[in-house]
Amino acid sequence: MSISVLIIDDEAPARRELRFLLEQVPEVVVAGEAANPSQALKEIREKHPRLVFLDIQLPGLNGIELAEVIAELPDPPLVVFATAFQQFAVDAFSVDAFDYILKPFTLERVAKTVQKALQALAGPERRATTQETQGIKRILVQKRGKQIPIAPESVIFITAEEGEAQVHTRDAVYSSKSTLSALEELLAPYSFTRVHRNALVNLNCIIEIIPWFSGSCKLVMNDAVRSQVLVSRYHAKDLKERLLLNR
Repeated sequence: MSISVLIIDDEAPARRELRFLLEQVPEVVVAGEAANPSQALKEIREKHPRLVFLDIQLPGLNGIELAEVIAELPDPPLVVFATAFQQFAVDAFSVDAFDYILKPFTLERVAKTVQKALQALAGPERRATTQETQGIKRILVQKRGKQIPIAPESVIFITAEEGEAQVHTRDAVYSSKSTLSALEELLAPYSFTRVHRNALVNLNCIIEIIPWFSGSCKLVMNDAVRSQVLVSRYHAKDLKERLLLNR
């Protein structure tokens, strides 16, 4: 399976560097390049790339704003922010970025992103008769003896306490009979990640990261009480890979 890629960066040397790396990944077909937002939108409409590498510092619209416009297009491509600025990581995931990589790029990192994109693009076909058609649009939870269906996007984080999953939304906490591992698999398409053996978080709902002891950290979530979720040192490595936080 091949994947068409568009490079969006206002600096020609950066475009050349990324093109050089992408052309070493066998599955990649570089569909084109763009130096500004208007050219980028023209290329997307005409060439229909499935994956876009997008710089954040652009003339006119910045990369975050351009990603919001791209998301409104019919059948939009996956967007990967490719930038020298790691402080925009949380903003990037708030617009549903697929990935976020830092300059200077490496072939290993670029290839890893391409493989993830290939899996994601193939995923809907593989899941057509499972996740997307068997109740994924709602999660069944319990509260005061009642069963309540809630949207996956409304879940901010989930913890496992005394053998039962606690599902936290903005202003309520529900219980679930599902295991944390089962919920992790169920919610994978919705930007959830494991941060502790007893916790999953929605990456789109993180509002602050607090450094903690021995390489761990705490996440401040955007529920009504600004809950803090501990990230274990082991899982902090994966979180930093996804959010590109400073070590």
